[in-house]
Formats: sequence, C-alpha cells, structure tokens
Amino acid sequence: MTVRQPLYSKEEFARRGDEIYESHVCHQVEEGNRGKIVAIDLET
Repeated sequence: MTVRQPLYSKEEFARRGDEIYESHVCHQVEEGNRGKIVAIDLET
C-alpha cells in the first residue's frame, strides 16, 4: 500500500481553507448555520 504525503503543511491547509471559505462559501451559508463546521476539499 502506498502512503500519500500531504501536499501542504497544516498551516497552509488552514490558510487555503480560510481563503476558500471567505471567497466562495461564506455567502452561501444560511444565517442559522454560521459557526458550524463545513468541509472543504482543497485538492479539487
């Protein structure tokens, strides 16, 4: 079995996730769901 190495450091994953959330996702989140968890696939 091949072990995949992460493409980015933990810090880079966090930075990219925050950037994607702020620019593409935040405005789509319903008001009652703010502050909950959202999953973002950074590789696709």
